[in-house]
Amino acid sequence: MLPQVGDEVVVSCEPACAEVVRVDARYITVKWPWGVIDDSSSFRWDGTNALPYGDAHPEWVPYRIEPAASELRVGDMCTVSIPPTRLHVGHYEEYNPPRNLGWSPAPTAGIHVLPPEKADDEEAGCMLYLGGAEPVRLEPVED
Repeated sequence: MLPQVGDEVVVSCEPACAEVVRVDARYITVKWPWGVIDDSSSFRWDGTNALPYGDAHPEWVPYRIEPAASELRVGDMCTVSIPPTRLHVGHYEEYNPPRNLGWSPAPTAGIHVLPPEKADDEEAGCMLYLGGAEPVRLEPVED
């Protein structure tokens, strides 16, 4: 399936365990459970990912943390996933060769997704990488 701008898709990612490495008022940072650091890359990814949390946070991502980020402390284990979520496609791109982002395996595509209620807001949304480390799944919406 090659998603087009304006399509609606169901996005999901199977749960994986991650260790909390930092918590502040706006973000929870975890050791990213997918992929490994690519030492040959000129990009210096440190193996972590910071996810926004809290109702007042202006950023949005489809990833969910369990237990709730507000309950977690440094050193705790949590689950990171994307429950099946209906999202709007804002942008889609393929990478040939795979895109060098500092982790391996490198992604072969990227999709910018937004909640349907924010489909007109180009600043909203989140870029997800496909065909690489994260087991993100896309399915067409069938109404």
